[in-house]
Amino acid sequence: PWSMLAGTAFQLTALRALGARIGQRVHIHRGVELRRGGWDLLDIGDDVTLGHSAALRLAELDAGQLVIGPVRIGDGATLDARAGVSAHTVVEAGAFLTALSSLPPGGRIPAGERWDGIPASCAGVAPPAPPVSRPGPELSPQLHGLAIMLSRAAVGLLTALPIEGLAIAACIALGWDAAQAGVWLTQPSFDGWSLLLTATALVLSVPLTLAWTAVVMRLLGPVLPGTTSRWGGAYIRVWLKTGLLAGAGDWLSGSLFWPLWLRAAGMRVGRGCEISTIIDVVPELIDIGSGSFFADGIYLGGAHIHQGRVTLARTVLGSNSFLGNHVVVPAGQQLPPGVLLGVATTLGDASPRAGSAWFGHPPFELPRREVVEMDRRLTHEPTPLRYANRLFWEALRFALPTVPLGVSMAWYDLLADAASQFSRPVYLLLVVPSTTLGAAAALCGVVVALKWGLLGRVQPGQHALWSCWASRWDFVYVAWGQYARPALQVLEGTLLLNACLRTTGMTIGRHVVLGPGFAQVVDPDMIFIEDHATVNAMFQAHTFEDRVLKIAHVHIRHHATLGSATVPLYGADIGAGTHVAPHSVIMKRERLAAGLRYQGAPTRVGRSCALRQPAGSSRRISP
Repeated sequence: PWSMLAGTAFQLTALRALGARIGQRVHIHRGVELRRGGWDLLDIGDDVTLGHSAALRLAELDAGQLVIGPVRIGDGATLDARAGVSAHTVVEAGAFLTALSSLPPGGRIPAGERWDGIPASCAGVAPPAPPVSRPGPELSPQLHGLAIMLSRAAVGLLTALPIEGLAIAACIALGWDAAQAGVWLTQPSFDGWSLLLTATALVLSVPLTLAWTAVVMRLLGPVLPGTTSRWGGAYIRVWLKTGLLAGAGDWLSGSLFWPLWLRAAGMRVGRGCEISTIIDVVPELIDIGSGSFFADGIYLGGAHIHQGRVTLARTVLGSNSFLGNHVVVPAGQQLPPGVLLGVATTLGDASPRAGSAWFGHPPFELPRREVVEMDRRLTHEPTPLRYANRLFWEALRFALPTVPLGVSMAWYDLLADAASQFSRPVYLLLVVPSTTLGAAAALCGVVVALKWGLLGRVQPGQHALWSCWASRWDFVYVAWGQYARPALQVLEGTLLLNACLRTTGMTIGRHVVLGPGFAQVVDPDMIFIEDHATVNAMFQAHTFEDRVLKIAHVHIRHHATLGSATVPLYGADIGAGTHVAPHSVIMKRERLAAGLRYQGAPTRVGRSCALRQPAGSSRRISP
């Protein structure tokens, strides 16, 4: 149960049991994926920090092969948010790898140095551990981990009060006492009245729990700016709040309800803001100006953790800010009005002027950008009818749990009927697994039906934010996350996942190797992957520039490799046998030549690579 152990010393104990060598007082943040093997080759020293979504690529996919190699991180070293190291790399004691940076295979960061870029290179001296400005008692890592787990359990019970209240109300309406309710839980049966009550309680439980969670955020008390110990009690509140906000975002991100919830939780959010997924956020430390637009996966003002110190600061973004996908905004950043940060960009030490646009790693100012002109009634000032349309599709999210309820009822009835018809071994080893597989397939089938019924075959084009199409598109994505993603995650690394994705409109050739992250795909119709390709990308077949969704095809030609966390933007065409290094960003409508190696954000040519074409693999897919 990794989610229960995350952020605690018990996660380190589990990794040691799997073969890893891990020192004391190591911080592993949320989003660090360490379940994919290679633990025997992992060596982490004392006081190491792995920031949010940092990647240790002990085992990575490259050109159809699984490349496994050691990673060693010395005492006091830090990998910042979404930084990554490949196999056969060493980060020496006290070294620092900045956010979004990538250390290629065979790389070594000398002791005490700060490295930055894709691929990373020396950018100066590593920052020292900041002095503590808010001292307090410290716990041992084991006691601190236990305190986090107990606090999380207590908060979980507290946030479940609306569900418990609805369940009690349903029992009263049905005339049940505690004994009858207990019998129903072990042997559920549904007549029309009980089914209606259960479905109603389930639908109401989502918005009521979300509203109550915002209140719980306030009840936890404010998080104050300053520097404190990672092993102090103050950090427990930070961990709880960032986790609660992430859970609420699963339901509300990108919706009209999300800014309202964020304000209720303590964030300052101006009028007319559109905010999608934000990561590692303490709400009371964020101030967002009016008219701002945030795309998915924004690392927004998260606590900076380094050598056992946690630094929190107020982060302020001026009005009409635009943040692209995977942008990292460090704690304490102050942005003037009208600043645009492109995909996978962090400003570092740059000081942007008002109205400027920035992109890249390291960042550079864009001299000009393409501006989409469209009727403001479709982008900023909707008519009442368009407002009602969007509100309908976003409120419909709260009804999503009713489908799993129906599938669960059918699953239970089938198992109950089969229990007396088969021997115990056959029932447990064949009937239960096959029925459970059928239930998971049914939920995936609902997503496929929603995709084709609400969107059909998607074509390249433009869709305004307040269009009905954009609302339906967003609803399908949320439904996919609720219904299909849990089942498809089990299939990651198998050809069964490829077959499932083809049913959604994605074009995938033979012997294609897909890395993690394909359990949920935003624009499957836009993605064309030819034979023998190896893909670890985070596809961006669309952008929401100027509140207009622009969508186009992305082509991955045969035998090409896209490394971990690469971002191909819409219109990108990756040539046959081309290799793109991890963390690279492929620009809009960019064509990468066949047989070359590319790296960087934006990509640039490295050395050429031989195009491997096994016998009998001449078949290609023509989009």
